[in-house]
Amino acid sequence: MVIKIIFAVVGLAGLVLVIGWAGLQTAASGFKFDLKSRDLGTVELPADLPAPVQRHARAVFGGDRVPVVESGVVAGRASIKRSGLRLNARIKISYDAKGDYYHYFQITWFGLPVIAINERYLDGKAIMDIPGQHIENDPHTDSAANQGFWSEALVWMPSVLFTDPRVRWEAIDDTTARLIIPNAAEEEMFTLRFDPETGLLSSLSTLRYGDFPERVLWKNYILEWGEINGLLVPVRAETQWQDDPPWASWQIENIAYNVPVANRLNQFGGDYPEG
Repeated sequence: MVIKIIFAVVGLAGLVLVIGWAGLQTAASGFKFDLKSRDLGTVELPADLPAPVQRHARAVFGGDRVPVVESGVVAGRASIKRSGLRLNARIKISYDAKGDYYHYFQITWFGLPVIAINERYLDGKAIMDIPGQHIENDPHTDSAANQGFWSEALVWMPSVLFTDPRVRWEAIDDTTARLIIPNAAEEEMFTLRFDPETGLLSSLSTLRYGDFPERVLWKNYILEWGEINGLLVPVRAETQWQDDPPWASWQIENIAYNVPVANRLNQFGGDYPEG
């Protein structure tokens, strides 16, 4: 009788683990997205860009005019590896073109949100609130967040990189360039590689702080481009540290430009406030 009970308990525990694992593998449903972009006009694409950067920009914008973008909201889904588990999430990111962002991720189970992750970079200071970990007032995190803003803006808010006078570019060769971002150390600049056929960005890399005492190589690969709101943007991408397998993959489904984001940036945590 005791043995039967033990087997029953073990079997039940195994079933719970299988169901739990299956729930985490179920794809997340996307956020409801009703935001509409506002047109603030265009400006001329800078004429002094390195050749591969200029070719990329013309492909993204469809010519030599750059839409004026002051803010944006990006939404989609992600697959994130953490503590050995592959987690599915839906994501919503708010940007202010000055250099601020708010990451709001919801980890899902059987497609339903169960855990929230909040990350904010505002006025040069980062806060991260992940289950079991809260980081604030940490210079390494601030530095990594600054790099995060400019790398994300490059792909999902590209106008910002071509209208902010603080951003500088350097040519390396016909398909490679260097991106020099504001408020960053020399070793935190980006190396950009472009597809020789399409001219579009294919990867970006830099040295960045993560769960390590020193900066290590951080790489992003663009897997697919698609058109959203008249611009070519990466709709699928993946991120990895050094030569490890990718720890995150991203699928972008909606973007709205020049929409209110102040409420989200000013409120850390809690329900997602539009505007």
